[in-house]
Amino acid sequence: MSAVAQSPSPASEARAAQRTSQILTSDPVVLTAMLASVGLYYYVPTLVPALIGIVSFFLLAVYRPDLGLVLVPLAAPLFYRQRGIPLPLPGRDSDLFFPAAEVLLGCLAAAWLVRDGWPFARTRHLPWLPTMFREPWVWLGAVFAAIGLLWLFVAPVPEGDRSRVALREFRWTVAEPVLFLLLMLRWLTTERDLWRMAAAWLIAASLVSREGIEQYLYGQATVMEGVGRATAVYPSATAFGIYAGRALPLALTLAIFLPRDWRLWRWASAALALVIGAGVIVSFTRGAWIGVFAAMVVVAVVTRHRWLAAGLGVAILAGLAALPFIRIERITSMFDFNTEDNTGVARAKIWTAAARIIRDNPFTGIGQDQFLYADPRYGVPQMRFFTTSHPHNWVLDFWLRLGIPGLLWLVAALVFFFRTSLSLCRRWAGTALGALALGLLASMVDFVVHGLLDMAYFTMDLALTFWLTVGIVALLARLRPHEPVPEPNN
Repeated sequence: MSAVAQSPSPASEARAAQRTSQILTSDPVVLTAMLASVGLYYYVPTLVPALIGIVSFFLLAVYRPDLGLVLVPLAAPLFYRQRGIPLPLPGRDSDLFFPAAEVLLGCLAAAWLVRDGWPFARTRHLPWLPTMFREPWVWLGAVFAAIGLLWLFVAPVPEGDRSRVALREFRWTVAEPVLFLLLMLRWLTTERDLWRMAAAWLIAASLVSREGIEQYLYGQATVMEGVGRATAVYPSATAFGIYAGRALPLALTLAIFLPRDWRLWRWASAALALVIGAGVIVSFTRGAWIGVFAAMVVVAVVTRHRWLAAGLGVAILAGLAALPFIRIERITSMFDFNTEDNTGVARAKIWTAAARIIRDNPFTGIGQDQFLYADPRYGVPQMRFFTTSHPHNWVLDFWLRLGIPGLLWLVAALVFFFRTSLSLCRRWAGTALGALALGLLASMVDFVVHGLLDMAYFTMDLALTFWLTVGIVALLARLRPHEPVPEPNN
């Protein structure tokens, strides 16, 4: 007898189609497609593939804006490696350059308009809008954006590039980071969303740190003060150290304080902390070392964690004991105040010059990104091999760029952030969310401490990192213990 092939039943075909649909629309597959589309845009030099990549990402972002947001912290460190777009514009013989994160935010904003624009046009009502306007974080961002917009008029009347750089800095460090916050508050609502964003940040920092470690091990680091300083994807080792140092306290805190049943996350956080920490070390950014140490001291104080406190104490004693035997100029130069290249001497000169400018412009400052163009009579030092384009102190920096209102805004924002994050640490004590809130608090401590010595905010990667930290805390504040997590309001 010959066997007769039986065709699949309609029910089995339906189940197979459903399984296929579930696989194709699952988070890993959609996120992989987004990464592929962005990679097509970023790495293929010709125009047509770049446009295909961007259009593909936009369509995927319309479908899953919550997943699209994950790529923003992944792209943030590429701020200094912008992709040129060869647009055939009349009178222009060079490519247009945009940060990758800026392109992604543009696509996500357009996707937001598509998803919410049509329902609003039909009903004149968006159910999520009243809730969002009750968010204090939204008003925090709105006030900052308003100050930045007003302070565009503080920059000098067009004189060469001075007004253009002010507008560019507003776009990169004020408008687009605030847009990032609003996108987070609109589309991220579940606990999984929070962890996904935190993981993206730490993965990005570890990938950047891995490149820095490779530079150091293969002798490709920039030699300065007798030691190779890794730069990774950044133009300077200090910029690399600032970025990596902002992520390290979060990774360390998660590795130490996540509950035992979060074993996979604990081991992953520890591995990421090891890589990021090695990156911070080989950057030889001393301010990053100080900032991370101060952040972990605060964590030890808040949690009263004896073993962490003991470890930090041992680290201090070991450092002091080893100091007489260290022959690395990059470290010993901190204590040599007889040379102008000493960090303390250089910072003092920069701060003194900034104070002179503030004395003549006490309320308004001088506008966004104008420190580089300050009148030579103020004595802004241009020493060693770098150009002094910022005052290396967040108090002076916000004061100069955004005047007294900008400085007061930052102080108020930091106070509100620390109060909220401490409250969340108590609310979620002993849980994974409590560890996350504690790690975000530690990262902001690094912002405050390291920012007293270096750039703190006014580059796009640092601005996005600041608002990512604020945004995750804002989303944590929405959750309530023993209540189901609200689902996205699509």
